[in-house]
Amino acid sequence: MIVREAIREALRTLAAQKLRAALTLFGFVWGTAAVIFLVAWGDGVRTMLDVGFAKTGRNLGVIDPGTLGVDYVPITDRRYVWFDVDDLEAVRARAKWPALVGGEEKRFAMASFGQTAFSVDLRGVEPETIEIRGVPIEAGRGITRTDLRRNRRVVVLGAELRRELLGAHGGLGSWVRIDGTPFEVVGILAPVGVQLNRDGRLIDDQAWVPLATYHSYWPRTWTEEAVVGRILYQARDRRFYETTRDEIRAILADRLGVPRTDHSAIDSWSPMERLNALPVDQMRGLMFVIAATTLMIGGVGILTMMLDSVQERRTEIGVRLAVGARRRDVLVQFFIESMVVSVIGGVLGVALGILSCAALAALDLPDVVPVPELSVSVIAIALGVMTATGFAAALLPAWRAVGVAPSVTLRME
Repeated sequence: MIVREAIREALRTLAAQKLRAALTLFGFVWGTAAVIFLVAWGDGVRTMLDVGFAKTGRNLGVIDPGTLGVDYVPITDRRYVWFDVDDLEAVRARAKWPALVGGEEKRFAMASFGQTAFSVDLRGVEPETIEIRGVPIEAGRGITRTDLRRNRRVVVLGAELRRELLGAHGGLGSWVRIDGTPFEVVGILAPVGVQLNRDGRLIDDQAWVPLATYHSYWPRTWTEEAVVGRILYQARDRRFYETTRDEIRAILADRLGVPRTDHSAIDSWSPMERLNALPVDQMRGLMFVIAATTLMIGGVGILTMMLDSVQERRTEIGVRLAVGARRRDVLVQFFIESMVVSVIGGVLGVALGILSCAALAALDLPDVVPVPELSVSVIAIALGVMTATGFAAALLPAWRAVGVAPSVTLRME
């Protein structure tokens, strides 16, 4: 009974002070919506970065050759190091941690089809490289071991390159010229979109040929070795990335005769490493603090309004206490009244937050724009902060109400 009466009284208080109630509720609604939107947006940023980096390759790690470090050799003895096919095969045979190991060479070359010609990002790859990159084949097939063994002149085109180079008149089975040499188009990659941490052009703009064929037509002029510009690997799990990287680096360092700790000679990077280095979690925490502070300011509005209500109803409270009402009943009544105002503002705020997230998610935004990610945990966090703020804002008015002295109040009247 006291609950129903308290709810009615809370609604009467809101109706009697429309402007102040509207301003107070606006602060609480806005604060609750901000908690949902900003926390969801922080999750969206994390997902956007994760997806963007993953487009380079799932659990991808890259090992690049470099120059002997100045901390290990005199400046006059510094030299370049490079990987060849034997190094690649040694890693593939000896490394226990990676799920996959593949080689890659790259350069820019002139590709032409009919009257269309332009410079493209040409990659010499292996089947493992394609699997590590994780790009689905939309049409045709990828590069096979047979292609490598037979030095086949076949090429797989990125989605955008296929559109620009072949246009409406070409497709699978077409022959394109790369630096004047004809290559048969045997595969078209599915669109990848914007990828973070890219090297060279996007995968959508690349042309992939067998690594052995690449060595035949575009050898390094300063050596007869079949150079592998970089070694790609896929960690079995993100947790094992560092172990996998260190094992491969150690194998290569031993073969090349360079110190294992010389990161200038054998460099490594990974999208996972780049992602972990970004302060995404800290930024999400900062967003939460900003939103929670906004909500607390809304709570102060409720607190002020209810304190005024207690002050205006001192006579009513004094009379009730004088005729035998228990102080506990008065405490509960004003506590419930304050919580009702908080709940109304909170529910409206949750609805506004969800609608804002849904509206932004419905827009056709570029891949690099994060979209708020609504989840049960996000709404639970907002409800938790809203309840805590409402509870805190309800305590003081209720305590002030129960502190009214009936004799003093009635004497003053």
